[in-house]
Order: sequence, then C-alpha cells, then structure tokens
Amino acid sequence: MSHRTYTLDQAAALLNLGRNVLARRLREAGVLGADNLPAGPYRGRVELVIVATGTYRHPIAGWTHYGRTEFTDAGLDHIATKLGIELARLPHPSSRRAQPPHHARS
Repeated sequence: MSHRTYTLDQAAALLNLGRNVLARRLREAGVLGADNLPAGPYRGRVELVIVATGTYRHPIAGWTHYGRTEFTDAGLDHIATKLGIELARLPHPSSRRAQPPHHARS
C-alpha cells in the first residue's frame, strides 16, 4: 500500500518553516539523526516516515547510494504535534452538507 509522502522541503513549506530550520528542530527532537535519516525510535515506522533510496552516478566516485527521508500524512501530523506547530485542518468530507446550486437572477 503506498502512502502520500512529503520530502523535507515539502514538509517544511507545509509547516511554514525553512528546510534547514525543520531539519535542525527534528534532530533536536530526536526524530532525525545527524544524516537527516530517521533516528532509532523512528526507524521502521513506515506509518510515519519512509526512507526513499536510490542511486546516482557521481562524476568522480561513480555510482553512489542515497537515502531521502519522506513523511506520510500521519508523520506530518506527528511532527507538527511534536514541534508544537498548529496545522490547519480541512473538515471531514462527511461533515459537509451539500449546498444547493446558486443561480444568478437576470
């Protein structure tokens, strides 16, 4: 099952922070390690955080592996709560009543 995920850049924008500020605060809170990958208690918690891995060809070192931290919707909620950041909530679809169409008079 795939989850919608957010990179550190995207999560920072949604939380109204800069990328470096978010990364620093997450390291201070014990969510990320020095390498910006999930710290011990967050490793393997795929409902919150996912590490996307891949390779690229470096011009000097050759093929190099990388890991990129991505947060799920639940992970974004979790880090916002952990950092004391208020997130705007959309109303649940079932709580909205259907509005009759509005017709302009001529």
